[in-house]
Amino acid sequence: MTDKALAYAMLAEDKAKEIATSQKAWTSYLSTVSRVYKYTYYDQLLIHAQRPEATACAPYEVWNNRMNRYIRRGSKGIALLDISNNKTNVHYVFDVADTGERPTSRQVIPWQITAANESSI
Repeated sequence: MTDKALAYAMLAEDKAKEIATSQKAWTSYLSTVSRVYKYTYYDQLLIHAQRPEATACAPYEVWNNRMNRYIRRGSKGIALLDISNNKTNVHYVFDVADTGERPTSRQVIPWQITAANESSI
């Protein structure tokens, strides 16, 4: 594991211990998780540790190719760990707040509980 990957693994471990210390820390974590629910627990810890206000995260390629949005200059990615093939790599995702719209961009609509979907929940 590289030094950078090890540092992020330690950050996730520290954040896991921190969120268990108080109700405020736990509810703050749950607030972040409610917006990035498609990510794994480990990724959610890293997102919360680096950008607790994140609302919709995706890799550069998704923002650029699928959503036709651009990453704003100077934006800092949120580091996540990819543990595959017995090797740990760091990769980055960006929050929608780090992106800008083009005339042909797809609209970002975060999932919400509404009257229409409340009964199925």
